[in-house]
Amino acid sequence: MPEITYKIYDSIDRIAKKDWDDIFGNIPESFAFYKALGDSELYEFSFFYLVIYSDDEIVLIAPLFSKDFNLDIAVEGKLTGVIRWIRKIYPRFLVARTLFCGSPFSEFGVLGIRPSYPDKAKLISVLNSGLKNLALKIKAPLIIFKDFPESSQPFLDLLLKKGFSRAKSFPTVVVELNFKSLAEYFASLSASTRKNLNRKIKQAYMLGNIEVKVVQDVLPQIDQVMNLYENAYRGGSTKFERLTKKFFLQIAQDLSPHVRFFLYYIDNKLAAFNLCFIYDNLFIDKFIGFDYDVSRRYNLYFISWVNNIQWCIDHSLSYYYPGQTDYEPKIRLGGKLVTLFVYLKHRNTILNFLLKPLILMLKPDNFDQELRA
Repeated sequence: MPEITYKIYDSIDRIAKKDWDDIFGNIPESFAFYKALGDSELYEFSFFYLVIYSDDEIVLIAPLFSKDFNLDIAVEGKLTGVIRWIRKIYPRFLVARTLFCGSPFSEFGVLGIRPSYPDKAKLISVLNSGLKNLALKIKAPLIIFKDFPESSQPFLDLLLKKGFSRAKSFPTVVVELNFKSLAEYFASLSASTRKNLNRKIKQAYMLGNIEVKVVQDVLPQIDQVMNLYENAYRGGSTKFERLTKKFFLQIAQDLSPHVRFFLYYIDNKLAAFNLCFIYDNLFIDKFIGFDYDVSRRYNLYFISWVNNIQWCIDHSLSYYYPGQTDYEPKIRLGGKLVTLFVYLKHRNTILNFLLKPLILMLKPDNFDQELRA
């Protein structure tokens, strides 16, 4: 019988790139992607990699990270005021140091599992033990498998026997681009959406000169890009990560074949950007930044959406991922929701039991009006 062991590394450099590629194959969350994260000075995160071996052969790689997590991330409305009041007395109310399995920046969670390994239940047991020991070491009472798709359920549902609970997470959105031209895409929309979108675009180009530049590096514009990103970060209702200047420069350096920055200039002034990743037939809209006063006047959200669709069609890309949140316009413009799940467990037995009703209260569609609709 082969010996099953695991090791936990605090740097991806401890894993050979060939071993990583053998386990994960060609996916957006590549070796270079995680290396860039580790080199980006993202101080609110600590990154780890749990590697399971069968004798000397790697059979599973789990990317991990830890950070403080607000369990009220999905809460809106009056409850936010109640939680703020409680935090004046108990600052860490609904805040827990958390060990996550997955990535803070991927469209959904991924585990690298060697397909030929037969005993998936054994892998779950070893994975659970490794996560439990690491969580104790870093004083993280909560473990979460973050944003995994339905296709992962046959494997991850084995966690339910280990005391984990499963809940729906914020879905992501995908637009399937079976179009030969932008005109075909417009024809796929409802008459009212098509009319409204055409009006917004026409209105924007009548107001001023809009120029779109596509670059792979934003070093010359980095200070402007950071100001626009900070605008979007402060204006967002859901805040999970805060990026650094080093992140944008590191991503451009380490993932240059896959990175595109779309820069939107109004009368020669940078007013918005999109950081996007291109992998095979996927176009992934990762991060945005706006000068909100200018962007609202010039409808830059819709200008950038149409530009991304056109770019995908021109480059024969089949799927456009515009990301989580802000669901109403994305669905209206042809997007479809992709269900994602989290699996979570608290170290304290009593609190873990109380997580189950809390999950029902805090599920995203209880608080996101667009998801309810």
